[in-house]
Amino acid sequence: MSKDYFEFLTGNIILESSIESFKNGNPLDFFEKLSLKLQKYLNFNGWTVLDLRKNGPKFLAFSKKYRTLNFKELSEKMSDREKLLYMKVKSSKKWEYIKNLQKNSIWIPRGSFVYSWIGVPLIFKDREPLILNLDYFSVKKLSKKEKNLLDKFQENFVIYSYKISDIKNIFNQQYIDPLTGLKNRQFLMDYLNSQNLSEKIGVIFCDLDKFKQVNDKYGHSTGDEVLIIVAKRLKNIIKSTDEVIRFGGDEFVILTKSVNGIGKIIERIKHFIGEREIHLDDIKIEVGVSCGYAIYPDESENFEKIIHIADMRMFKNKMEQ
Repeated sequence: MSKDYFEFLTGNIILESSIESFKNGNPLDFFEKLSLKLQKYLNFNGWTVLDLRKNGPKFLAFSKKYRTLNFKELSEKMSDREKLLYMKVKSSKKWEYIKNLQKNSIWIPRGSFVYSWIGVPLIFKDREPLILNLDYFSVKKLSKKEKNLLDKFQENFVIYSYKISDIKNIFNQQYIDPLTGLKNRQFLMDYLNSQNLSEKIGVIFCDLDKFKQVNDKYGHSTGDEVLIIVAKRLKNIIKSTDEVIRFGGDEFVILTKSVNGIGKIIERIKHFIGEREIHLDDIKIEVGVSCGYAIYPDESENFEKIIHIADMRMFKNKMEQ
C-alpha cells in the first residue's frame, strides 16, 4: 500500500475522532474514539493514555478491558525502568516497539498478561506529549504495513493536532448556538439521525411562557440575556450525559437517557425556570415554561415524529396553564 493511502487513512482517523469527541462534549472521549479506530488496523488488545507529569505519571484514559484495574496504584508502583521507557518515547517523539516485554524483563504496569507493547507520542500544541500505549496479550510481530501506518499516524498527529482548534471552530459554527453556547437545531437533527434504534432516548420539548412580553417591554437585548440565563439553568438541571439544545427562539429541547425519570426532570425544569425570578440590574423578570415529552423508539422510530409528539404535548401543557 502506498504512503498516500496511509496518509489519507491516518488523517481521517484523527479528524473523525476529533469531530466525534466535540459532538459528545467530552475531551477524554477523543482518546477512546482514536484508539477504537486504530484498533481496526493494528489489532491490539488494550490501550491506555499516559501523562508523564513532573509530580508523577498519571493515566488519563484507558480501554474498557482495563476498567477493573486501579490506575492510581499502578502509577505509584511504576518502576524506574518503565518510566525511562516512557520518557524515551516522550523525549524522542518517536513511537517505540518492544516485541517481547517479558523476554526483556520489562513489566508494563497493566498486568503480567501484556507481552508486546507500542508506545506512541501524542504531540499537542503548547503542551507536553502524552503517551498512547498499545498493548498485546501475546507476542506481536509488526508487519511493514503496520510500521508504515504508525509512521504516518505519528506524522499526521503532529500536523492535525495543531489544526484541532480550527476544527473545533468549524464544529462550533455548525453545531453551537452563538447566543447561549448550547448545541443547536442542526446538531439535534444530526445526533438523532445517527442513534442506535435499540437505545431509548427521552425528548423533552420546552417553550418559555411570557417571553414575548419580555421582548416587547424591555427590548430584545434583555430578552437575549434572559435566554442566556435560562440556558445556564437548564444545563445545571440535567446530567452531564444529557444534552440541552436551543431549538430556536425561546424553544429548548432536552435529550436524556434517564427515560424512567423523565417526569422528575420536567418537575425540576418547571421549578428552576418557572418558579425562580431572573434579576437583571434593577429589573425583576418572571418567565414560565411549558414542557412536553416523547420516548424514542417506543412512540415512534421517526425522530421528526418524536419531536412533533413532544411539541404537541408541550402545547397542550401551555393551554392548560
